[in-house]
Amino acid sequence: MTRETSDQTPIWCGIHYLLYLREAGAEEDCARFSLFQTEYSPAGGGHAGYLYLDAESFPSAPANGVYTDNPDMAVWMYDRMYRDSDNPLAACGDRIITARFGRSGDMRRRLSYTIDTAERQIGAEWAGLEPPFVHHGIAGASGLYTYCLFVVSNRASLVVDGEAVPGTLYARQDWIPLVGRPLSSCLLADEIWAQP
Repeated sequence: MTRETSDQTPIWCGIHYLLYLREAGAEEDCARFSLFQTEYSPAGGGHAGYLYLDAESFPSAPANGVYTDNPDMAVWMYDRMYRDSDNPLAACGDRIITARFGRSGDMRRRLSYTIDTAERQIGAEWAGLEPPFVHHGIAGASGLYTYCLFVVSNRASLVVDGEAVPGTLYARQDWIPLVGRPLSSCLLADEIWAQP
């Protein structure tokens, strides 16, 4: 067996969970949840959950912010992913909230996370999981080389303080340049990021 090594420099590895919801007929998302379960980064490991809820769709939960058990890693991730972007999650970086994270299930069938803080509880679930596929290559404008195990989810829910966030999953066209087809707005990706 031939073993290959790379001169690329790894800068992050872990699992990235996405859950974007949109109400029927809308052109913008009413909720975005981006959760990183980090195993390795220059700022260490841990969790960072970036949550955006549109105030008109979900006025009862002023929950927007970054939920984390490692603030240094959460800020590092925010700087890499969202700062200065047009993603609504860019507005979350000013509010960092200490949280505890719990995970149940697995990536073959159904997986869920709970996030607990002194003030609120957030629950997210990914279900209807498809068989995984592998993608690797340069990831868009980031210039990073990524190795990814994608698991597409066809059902999902997001609950804040016991109240279900409205909206449903939809096909995101912005996946086409990366993987050649639209994917669900909800997926899990086991990733390694490396600088060429």
